[in-house]
Amino acid sequence: MLATTSLWHLLNFCAPAAFLALLLVLARWLFAHKATPLLPWYGQLALHFLVGCAALFVALLWQGHDGSLMGYALLVMALASSQWVVLGGWRR
Repeated sequence: MLATTSLWHLLNFCAPAAFLALLLVLARWLFAHKATPLLPWYGQLALHFLVGCAALFVALLWQGHDGSLMGYALLVMALASSQWVVLGGWRR
């Protein structure tokens, strides 16, 4: 496999995590603008992206293939948990 093909596969694998990370950061400005986050927006974006990629990788190792409904459910749960931590949900 060529290096460009491998890079393309990696980018497509991480695309759902990137999309949801961006969506979470934008949604915080709309729905939770009064909450004070622990990180600035770019820190939140990086954290959510890394957590999402880790969740997708765990799902890949667990099931042997990517793109499963269980993997995407794990992605959503992991990103919701990281958003809860970033917004300090335990303090409320």
